[in-house]
Amino acid sequence: MMDTKKAYATLGLDENATDEEVEKRYTVLLLRSKKQTAGQDPGAPSMDEITKAYNFIKGIAIEEEIRKKEPKNKTFGKIEYVYEYYRWHIIGTIAAVLIVFFTASSIIQNRSEEKRIERADLKVTFFTDYQIQGELDSFEVKTLEQMTDWKDIHIVNQYSPTDPKDEYGMAMMQKAIISMAADKADIYIMDKTNYARFSKQGAFLRLDNIPSLASVPQEKRRTGESDTGETVWSGIDVSNHPAIKELKLPDVEKIALIRVNANKKDNAVKVLEWLSQ
Repeated sequence: MMDTKKAYATLGLDENATDEEVEKRYTVLLLRSKKQTAGQDPGAPSMDEITKAYNFIKGIAIEEEIRKKEPKNKTFGKIEYVYEYYRWHIIGTIAAVLIVFFTASSIIQNRSEEKRIERADLKVTFFTDYQIQGELDSFEVKTLEQMTDWKDIHIVNQYSPTDPKDEYGMAMMQKAIISMAADKADIYIMDKTNYARFSKQGAFLRLDNIPSLASVPQEKRRTGESDTGETVWSGIDVSNHPAIKELKLPDVEKIALIRVNANKKDNAVKVLEWLSQ
């Protein structure tokens, strides 16, 4: 039976490991498990054991975050909707996540790391259906050059395959769903497919009511279907912005969005203004 001590031990982490350390370790172990051939390190945990341990840790975190931060939030309480949407892909895994979600009762989290992220002037998540191999540091540098009174932005790289071909892809898609439910990002940089999927959950702020973005050209505006079925403008095509092009990402459309309950909404709007130029 999985418990907190066993879950962290399976990932090879201390129980005081930060959320970021859990994310990085999980990704490393999945890649290692994927490449492992017969006879190599037979004592290493299997991909299934790794995923169960990660689910247990993240499930506890999700419950605690929603309890503390979003007790009345209807948008991101829609885990059942996510389950229905993806059940033909990962019904067994999501069911396990839901069990953990509703039964777990505590969280082990490094408070200093949490405070550091909360102090950041902005949190940006690159949420893409392709794996980003290079560093994203240059985006932070360019952003801070523009926002001269800022001290720090926190960047997360989240791989979210939309059509997984193997067990690794399935695990990463599940990880992305959990991230969307519990993440604290202010801005997302997404591909078109993920944008279409998550806009249906009302995940993103509509931009037509923000005066400072009124000058964004029509050809850069991207619309999605909201959770009420309404088509709304919530994204901006930033594919050709120098700070994005410098990252040398795949030649596909990149859409910038503001999370509907962003902690640093005003700062997020400033960055969208800049990226829309």
